Amino acid sequence: MFFLFGVRNKAKAIGQTERPCAKCARATMQTVVESQRRFTLFFIPVIPLGSSLVVRCNLCGLTLKGSPELKNQLASRAMAAGA
Repeated sequence: MFFLFGVRNKAKAIGQTERPCAKCARATMQTVVESQRRFTLFFIPVIPLGSSLVVRCNLCGLTLKGSPELKNQLASRAMAAGA
């Protein structure tokens, strides 16, 4: 008997924010991307191994780590826009 196992990354854009970019030195729209890593068994995601949040500049492509507070701010902004 054999087993097929591995790790899969899945990235999802969760919002955009306007911030000054450290590389281009301009206030630009930046995309917030959440990446989740999962252990797979027979190509089926079984166990979550963790997640990370990155912020990517839409002009120059600079990618920086995001904080959990940024995710909370985006969620509260979406709730306020929906109400």
